[in-house]
Amino acid sequence: MNFRYFSMKRFVVLSLVFNLPPILAITKVGLLFLPFLFWANLPVLWTGIAQSMGQTHFKIQEFGASPQSVVAYLVIISFWLL
Repeated sequence: MNFRYFSMKRFVVLSLVFNLPPILAITKVGLLFLPFLFWANLPVLWTGIAQSMGQTHFKIQEFGASPQSVVAYLVIISFWLL
C-alpha cells in the first residue's frame, strides 16, 4: 500500500466525517440542529471570523452565527479540512 494512497484515503474519510452535519442537513435527517450548530459556530465564532466578515456573510443571532453566503460555507469547510 502506497503512503500517498493511504494519506489521500484518510483525508477523504476525515473530510466526510467533519463535514457530515451539512451533508445530513441537505437530506433532512431529524435532530440535526445541534450538530449543525456546532459545525458552523466553532470555526466562525471562536476565531472571530463572523464579526470580521460582517452581516452579509453571517447572520449573528441568539443561537450563534448562521452562514448566509457561499463564501461563508467555504470558510467553514476549509476550517474543518485544515
